Amino acid sequence: MSKKILVIFTGGTIGSRINADTINVDCDGKFRLTADYELINGERDFECVQLFNILSENISHCHWEKLTEYLLGVDTSKYSGIIITHGSDTLAYTSALLGMYFRHIDIPVFVVASNKPLGEKGSNGLFNFTAAVKLIEKGGLHGVFTLYEKVMLPTRVIPADTYWDRFTVYGFNGYDDHSLFMGVSLPMIERTHDQLFFEPLRFEKEIMLIHTYPGMDFSCFVPSDKTAAVLIEPYHSATACVNSNRGDSYTLTNFIKRCISSGVMVYICGVKKNEAMYDTLSRIIKAGSIPLYSISGPAAYMKLLIAYNQDRMSVKEIMDTNLYFEIVGKNIR
Repeated sequence: MSKKILVIFTGGTIGSRINADTINVDCDGKFRLTADYELINGERDFECVQLFNILSENISHCHWEKLTEYLLGVDTSKYSGIIITHGSDTLAYTSALLGMYFRHIDIPVFVVASNKPLGEKGSNGLFNFTAAVKLIEKGGLHGVFTLYEKVMLPTRVIPADTYWDRFTVYGFNGYDDHSLFMGVSLPMIERTHDQLFFEPLRFEKEIMLIHTYPGMDFSCFVPSDKTAAVLIEPYHSATACVNSNRGDSYTLTNFIKRCISSGVMVYICGVKKNEAMYDTLSRIIKAGSIPLYSISGPAAYMKLLIAYNQDRMSVKEIMDTNLYFEIVGKNIR
């Protein structure tokens, strides 16, 4: 007889319902998901746990702490796999965190979400959940995956578009070689990763994430006493404004110098390795910003949160290590 599947509910659209044109989490949402599955596929031995019940846009450090602490305490020998239900809005962030922190896990963990509440026309929640169950039952998998109409590497997921509610087909790297899984060869995915993190996360230090846009006034951003570092998510060429006729407060270089003088490190993600860089990026790095090569914004943000809130390795060691395929193009084959 196959082992139980552990289902961890956290809320999200997959656990919501519509009431008077408003979508919100439903206290009975978890029961509907497993009941709908069994109605179509027959009884299945699920062990269900609801850690919290929120719309994922309301997720915060305390929820990630609770989730990682719970997963560290799971006896994986009792289960054939784990399914975590989650909202789609912050799916990329939680997925990246779980992929990197639980790189060592010896059973498959699927993070699933839904575009619409269960039972609504066009909802893909039950499909995603069912696909995760079938892949767990098939066997042979271990590690963390995100499943939303397709299986994705959790550290390559980028936020869905705001109109179609779809996630980019090939993830962050846009790799279209079908002999590889999101740019990574299957033997690389199937190999065992060493466990690096043994203690529950406690987010005592924070990371400020800044998305660049034209006309940005950087004086609006003031790191707090808890801010350990700032992450700049730049334009696609890893560039941002360094020369403005409106004054120094509108240039990233001046902001970087201000942060560093206050003891706050500044990182910039999305930098391509071994390629000529624009003058603007060169000046950003010369101002003191640390480049993070070939990594998405969500993965870089979660990786920095991990790095600054653990003491097993230096921050530099963590950021230079490809924890779980988050660095695109590095040892992918």
